[in-house]
Amino acid sequence: MLRKVYALPIGHRWKPMKGVTLIGDAAHLMPPAGEGANLAMYDGAMLGQAIANHPNDINQAIASYEKDMFPRSEKAAAHADQFLDILLGENTPHQLAEILTETLDGK
Repeated sequence: MLRKVYALPIGHRWKPMKGVTLIGDAAHLMPPAGEGANLAMYDGAMLGQAIANHPNDINQAIASYEKDMFPRSEKAAAHADQFLDILLGENTPHQLAEILTETLDGK
C-alpha cells in the first residue's frame, strides 16, 4: 500500500508560547532521510541542557533551545528534501546512480 510522505515546510517556525516547545518530528517533520531519531534525541538533550542552564526560567530555556534548534532542523530538512528528490525525482534513477558511482570512486 502506498503511503504519503508528510513534511513541514523547510524553515518552519512558530511563535513562542510560554512553557511549551516541541522536539523531534513534532518540531521538524521531514521526509525520511535517516536523521529523524538522531534529531529527536539531540533535541531532547539540547532542551535538557537549556533547562539546566536556566533552572529558574523555563521560558528562557525554551527560547535558548529553539534559537539553536530552528537553524539545525532547517538544514536537516533541506537535506532530507534533497534526498527525497534524488530517490523519487524526475532524474531518478540516473541521479542516484551518479551519486553512488561518485561515492564508490571516492569523490
